Amino acid sequence: MLIQIPLLFILLVLQLGYNQLEGKIPKELGSLRQLNAMSLQHNKLTGQIPLTLGNLEKLRMLYLSSNNFNGIIPATLADIANLEVLDIQNNSLSGTVPSGMPLFLFHYSIVFFYTFGRTLINSLK
Repeated sequence: MLIQIPLLFILLVLQLGYNQLEGKIPKELGSLRQLNAMSLQHNKLTGQIPLTLGNLEKLRMLYLSSNNFNGIIPATLADIANLEVLDIQNNSLSGTVPSGMPLFLFHYSIVFFYTFGRTLINSLK
């Protein structure tokens, strides 16, 4: 259940890492248009990374590492012009890097898709 909070649309930073959160990322987070940073790393989140995160035009940093995400890296993330850091290591993602997404975005150890024991399948095709 997503909690409705007045003025949530002006939120600049969402820091919920290291909280043992479970479940899926709500697609409604893609409506936080002013968001600069989202940190959801080191939780127990599952499912696919929502396509709606591509709506976060002002997002500069997206930390999703060390969860249980599966599926592909959404192509919509390549549409975020201001994105400087995308940390998705230690998940169960597969597929290719979306077209138009520069490799420098990937946070340190996954620049070459060294993902500490998890595999990003066919990542360099």
